Amino acid sequence: MKRILIIGTSGSGKTTLAQTLAQRLSLPFTPTDPLYWQPGWQPRPARLVRRQVRKLVTAERWVLDGNFDDQRSEAWRRAECIVWLDYPLSTVLGQVARRNLGWFINGTETWAGNRMSLVQAISGILHALKSHRRKSRSYPIWLAQFPKLQVIRLKNPQECQEWLRTFDNHAP
Repeated sequence: MKRILIIGTSGSGKTTLAQTLAQRLSLPFTPTDPLYWQPGWQPRPARLVRRQVRKLVTAERWVLDGNFDDQRSEAWRRAECIVWLDYPLSTVLGQVARRNLGWFINGTETWAGNRMSLVQAISGILHALKSHRRKSRSYPIWLAQFPKLQVIRLKNPQECQEWLRTFDNHAP
């Protein structure tokens, strides 16, 4: 595997898994959240996001952490493997709440120099709540459109850790 895309609901652990997997497989990792945000929490224009995504996915080797809802046909088509973090809603909500509230409490810089406000932290939690069911229903339909794509569907963090252990002794 040399082009791997990690998908899942916001807060499921896409970035953490992508970083770990990229390190174990000696593949380049680019976090994708920064592609979407500018300073002051302003969304980056869609045409610029498309251009950046196109540049990333045309590379020969990569690990990316994003759903690419608006660029799905391009990003998913170039991936060799998609790892879907299909965790229960309770798991995702716990993870996104810890992450977002931690960023808020600690004043952690997220993307483009932005810092999480309490309103934004709660908004992110609500986004995960609202999108979880939609993604759980939509992903099987969307993934079926890419029949040659290897799909690894992980149902909980323990399953993910077991799968990751298969790469412990991987020689790049």
